[in-house]
Amino acid sequence: MKNRTRIGSLLLAFAALLAALPAGALASSPKLSIRASTLTPAYSLSISDYTVRCDSAVAVSVSAPSGTKVGLDGAVARSGQFTRDIALAPGQAFRIRVVAGTTRPAQTVRCLPSDFPLWQVEKRSSTKASWYMFSPDLRLGGGNMPLVGEPYAVVANGDGVPVWWLRDPNAAPMDVKLVGSKQIAWSLFGYNTPTYIRNLDGAVARKLRPVDAIADFHEAMAPTADGGYLLLGEVPRDCPAVQAECVDLSPWGGPPNSSILDNVIQKFDRKGRLVWSWSTRGHIAVSESARWIPHWSGAVGPRLFGNGQLAYDVFHINSVADNGDGVVFSARHLDAAYRIIKSSGKVDWKFGGTPRAQSLKTKPDPGRFSGPHDLSVLKDGTMTLLDNSSFLGRGPRALRFSVGSRTARVVETVADSRVVASLCCGSAQRMPGGNWVMTSGSGSNWVTELTASGRPVLTLTMPNGLFTYRVDAIEPGRLSAAALRAGMDAQAPR
Repeated sequence: MKNRTRIGSLLLAFAALLAALPAGALASSPKLSIRASTLTPAYSLSISDYTVRCDSAVAVSVSAPSGTKVGLDGAVARSGQFTRDIALAPGQAFRIRVVAGTTRPAQTVRCLPSDFPLWQVEKRSSTKASWYMFSPDLRLGGGNMPLVGEPYAVVANGDGVPVWWLRDPNAAPMDVKLVGSKQIAWSLFGYNTPTYIRNLDGAVARKLRPVDAIADFHEAMAPTADGGYLLLGEVPRDCPAVQAECVDLSPWGGPPNSSILDNVIQKFDRKGRLVWSWSTRGHIAVSESARWIPHWSGAVGPRLFGNGQLAYDVFHINSVADNGDGVVFSARHLDAAYRIIKSSGKVDWKFGGTPRAQSLKTKPDPGRFSGPHDLSVLKDGTMTLLDNSSFLGRGPRALRFSVGSRTARVVETVADSRVVASLCCGSAQRMPGGNWVMTSGSGSNWVTELTASGRPVLTLTMPNGLFTYRVDAIEPGRLSAAALRAGMDAQAPR
């Protein structure tokens, strides 16, 4: 009883002390403040990485209350108010070290190049992805084709802050993706451009090309379970020089006597030796592209190749993935996903598009696909696909489906309600934990992570009409922040 009385007396005394304080005294207690004119995002103890512009020395102002010390760029940590000018070149960084009882992990502030396209960040809750790899590689333009964007490959963290980047000296990167845990690969937007695999310090580790085919930039490379990789390529038919190579497209609204592109998929072993090759020729009929023929033969027209040859893009394979004894791919102009048996080269199944003998039944019926992209195989064996829904009067959607007993069962559908249409491009990746990381291609100028119900948790909105062809979302544990920072420090040493 005496203890209760004593505790009660202490509580009353504490309440009286609080009441005696001036109004707002608690709210106005000093807090740590670190500012710079272009510091992005605003400083917080909970945020690890920041960017600044550095056209001139970066003036960093600190207000550290008693008991808290701050060290800037290797200087001795101290309390109080002070300002320091720090000279940086693009890519270079300084560190902030905060000591408040214990020393916290250093925070990194890195200078952006003057032409780096800095996006807007809206974060509503925590993300499932630790990193987002992409490039603002395309730009919304008039007509039916996107325009080339900016030549940066980027890795942003869960706060949307770019932690690593590289300005490609050749062209805009496409399909930026993690290889292993310390390398990044991308193809280049353009004619017959190779895929580069780079170390985090920017050095080229490997350069990949298909054999006897024009390199296709849509898929940089797709790793295989045995340590090899898949590449896409294109082979234009030699028409009209060889009349037997010509294709009559007039039954579907195209021109007669046409040259078309055959798409090829090639598998290489870990030493870069070609071990398997497959072509659409002899396996997929031109009639399976019937719905798209008036579009690409009319408004878009044939593609001009570096040798001066024109050819129609009939099939337009845009993603490929290893799948045991087969490979799977998506094809924009076939409105479908396919599985090919490696040993025979035959079509195992087809999901979507015009019917053929190998077409799967669907439960429930997802309706028509149009212009799909980014077919992926998950660890549980299900697959994901971005259906752009081009020209169908609806926004794009992501689907997850399983295949068995000649039936595709759609087990999940997710859409970003902010996007009303998408002509091309884009990706949809399901994360462990159920969130989806999506870019809707030409349908929006953002990269976003959504919940399974389609609610945005993070949105990175690109400036100046830029958008992203594909994003590779990296789950926790696959990529080290320290390795990314060290790679940037190696690119731009101080």
